[in-house]
Amino acid sequence: MLKNNEIQIGWYAFEGEKFSPDPKAYPNCQGVVAWLNSEGNFVSGKCGLIIIPESVRTIFSKAKIEIGTDENDGMLNTKKLVGYGKENGDVLSAAEWCVSYQKNGINRGEVFLPAKNQLGDMAANVKIINQALAKIGGDILADWIMSSTEYSAAKVWCLEAENAYMLRENKSYYFYAHGVKAF
Repeated sequence: MLKNNEIQIGWYAFEGEKFSPDPKAYPNCQGVVAWLNSEGNFVSGKCGLIIIPESVRTIFSKAKIEIGTDENDGMLNTKKLVGYGKENGDVLSAAEWCVSYQKNGINRGEVFLPAKNQLGDMAANVKIINQALAKIGGDILADWIMSSTEYSAAKVWCLEAENAYMLRENKSYYFYAHGVKAF
């Protein structure tokens, strides 16, 4: 098993927490290493984030709600959003899409919508991530990507991937959701 300091951004993640710079090194490629925590204090107790190859263009929410999300912990945010949606009959499309994802050894509930700062950290390496995603036929980080961090009842933080610019946008607008998995 590789140690965190041996894994690099842009490497491929596989079932069983295997990593390689070769997208065909092992079966069941889960995605691309998009962020590594060199300080070892990732909020969810993990050391990095894998971005899954698929994305979806959807809305954050139809309703003007404010649940109280965090800027650093997308896993917690996604759980809160899905829980709120179930309790109140609201459709929180991006969060629900993430938690329902299961493929190549990723279990339902492991994928989450990254928080504002997690998305910002990934944006610093967007070129490396996009090159790796393209090699496996994945959806690259382009256009506007939503985070799981609310700005207000009507707005959510979004990232313009090409220029790594964060902006507050309406929750009812369509943006891309790129799910991530902690490791």
